[in-house]
Amino acid sequence: MKKTLAALALAGSIALIGSAPATAATYPALPPAAGVSDGTVAPGETFTFTGQGFLAGETVTITITVVTGGAANAGGTAVSAKIPVFQAPQTLTATADAQGKIAVPLALNEAGTYSITATGNTSGVTVGPVTVTVAASLANTGGNAGGAPLANTGSGAGLANTGADSGLVLWTLVGAGALAAGATSVVVVRRRAKAEAAV
Repeated sequence: MKKTLAALALAGSIALIGSAPATAATYPALPPAAGVSDGTVAPGETFTFTGQGFLAGETVTITITVVTGGAANAGGTAVSAKIPVFQAPQTLTATADAQGKIAVPLALNEAGTYSITATGNTSGVTVGPVTVTVAASLANTGGNAGGAPLANTGSGAGLANTGADSGLVLWTLVGAGALAAGATSVVVVRRRAKAEAAV
């Protein structure tokens, strides 16, 4: 009975330890790239600017430049509502994660087209420019409670991978095999013990 419990405990521990998540490994640097979760937003709507290819833990300067400003007329072509005053580029900073990536939520309040770039302060790697259009026509005029703008439901960004990792599946199968082998050995040991006792 003690051998049975020991064999089952060993097989169970192998199954549980084998299904533990793998430790982080060192990955090669990602190629420089930039993107936004949505290229056309309403004034004040939050979108996410992403960049990669920086050094791990590096400070990254993000630059937002006004490309054009103005309102759209009924025909759909852009016309200036007033003489546009192009503002100086706005900057902010972020810190790259262990993979050299950044993801920064941004919101722009004025209609127009904006260009966004990011530069690593240590590596000098620059990604972008990425263009974002803030369309005044997307602002809600009060059709919902409180008159707040409607949320964007089609960000275009990919969903996180929540599927099983191949390593997890492999170790689960190994653990299940070890559990089956342990149970089989218990049965064999018991049969031998009964056969020896009968002789």
